[in-house]
Amino acid sequence: MLPDHTNPEQPYHHGNVKEALVDTAMKLIEKHDVGTLSLRKLSKEVGITPSAVYNHFADKNALLLAIKTRIYAEMNEYFESCRSTTTDPEQALLEICTAYYHYSNEYSSQFQFLFSSTLPLEWLTPETVAISCRSLLRVRKLVWQIYEKHQIACSESDVVNVALLVWSQLHGIVTLRNSGSIKAAVAHMGWPSSCGLTNDAAVEQLIKNHVELMVNGIVNSKHSGSHH
Repeated sequence: MLPDHTNPEQPYHHGNVKEALVDTAMKLIEKHDVGTLSLRKLSKEVGITPSAVYNHFADKNALLLAIKTRIYAEMNEYFESCRSTTTDPEQALLEICTAYYHYSNEYSSQFQFLFSSTLPLEWLTPETVAISCRSLLRVRKLVWQIYEKHQIACSESDVVNVALLVWSQLHGIVTLRNSGSIKAAVAHMGWPSSCGLTNDAAVEQLIKNHVELMVNGIVNSKHSGSHH
């Protein structure tokens, strides 16, 4: 379970004002109230002057970066809580893909916020990169282990391309499902109702099919003559 940001605020001391500002921003995100996210509003909620905010964040971009770093850290914790003791890379890949869907569903406002905007590259710090890329690096490692499991030679580009394909297709599945786009396609385009992804079991099965397709693609590359 992730931290609860909805508890009433306690009096904030100078030393933790920065955390208090991020906590307050997280509460607005959880309430799907991102539109009101401003340094002025946050300063009022925390009980400091607007100018005092700039002692902790240079501008709104700096605040957004801190919020995203917090969300990525909590998402990583969620993925770890869903992790089993399996040593099979294919099963481990399925687990993290399934966890990605469940996180997007259980923490939809945080998930949407992560991908709702991009920040200038110059704002990124080594800490932010390490935290935000942790899960993708794990997927990349698992893809490499799948190649190794099937004794298939591969290049760094092969591994990265498959990892990106896994992530992009998975993100497409969960985003389209959670936005209601797939439900609308079933209702208005004559798609079979069985394709509506109306419950977790249906989504999990599609994700399983997705992972199996990726693995089959890796295995088939051994027989395509692309690696010698």
